[in-house]
Amino acid sequence: MFVSFRSVSVVGALLCGVAAHAQVSEKTFLEQFVKPDQVLSVKEAAGNLSGVVYNFDTQTYFVIQNNSYQIVEYDKTFTKSLRTIKLVNLPDKDTEDIAYLGKDQFAINMENNLILIFTLKAGQTSVDVSPKRDDVQALQLPAPRKDNKGIEGLCFAPKVGANGTFYAVQEDRPKRVFMIPRPADSKDVFSHRNLKYFEPFNVDKIFKHVMSDLAGCTFDEKTGHVIILSHESSRLMEVTQGGVVVKTLDLPTVVEQYEGVTVGPEGELVLVSEPDKVVIFKPKAR
Repeated sequence: MFVSFRSVSVVGALLCGVAAHAQVSEKTFLEQFVKPDQVLSVKEAAGNLSGVVYNFDTQTYFVIQNNSYQIVEYDKTFTKSLRTIKLVNLPDKDTEDIAYLGKDQFAINMENNLILIFTLKAGQTSVDVSPKRDDVQALQLPAPRKDNKGIEGLCFAPKVGANGTFYAVQEDRPKRVFMIPRPADSKDVFSHRNLKYFEPFNVDKIFKHVMSDLAGCTFDEKTGHVIILSHESSRLMEVTQGGVVVKTLDLPTVVEQYEGVTVGPEGELVLVSEPDKVVIFKPKAR
């Protein structure tokens, strides 16, 4: 099922339903950040850093690379690499982002707009992510209209909806923001026509002239807002679930190309950049 932002009454009902599961605040997440406190190099993931997520169960970070067939786990200071996990039987090598769902479950996306959900146990150094496996779930969004302009960012809001909700951002031509309620079962959905998703707001309207592309996203549970990244514009925009932009943060050009974003254990804003940089903003007193 697809619901566009034009179906105002239907989308309104859906947003009311999911918002009931998220905390919503008048404060903004991005207002806490002024300038980066750290810029680090992570040589083990050098080359094509694309996405990052904090695992609150292991208290470690996981980063994913584009065209590398691997995920790297780091301690929460990014000073020590803990393991490298090989991705086996990837259907598309163009991996763009990673999300943590809880209970050792992760999701990754490829730029062909396919999301894969799988389990990664402690100490595991390879994982078979073939969609043909019973323990891997595939969710297919509509294919991008242009090559190399598909889903760049993926994040997960565990308290939004009955089973949590994915947010996915499509890079360009057109820019799109998807909300995908996580299915209650583990069945594959290989056709977007059978996938329940919707686009909660008019992306072209709110991002026109301010976000040249969409490169990543993360969800702030305290505010219930989605933080969306543009690497071409070097900018973050904080958006409510209804599509109201509440805060913008222009990112300094201390790295080559911002590609992914997540929230750290102490509320830090953590970004990764090609080829091998991690940028950390620590929250200031509000």
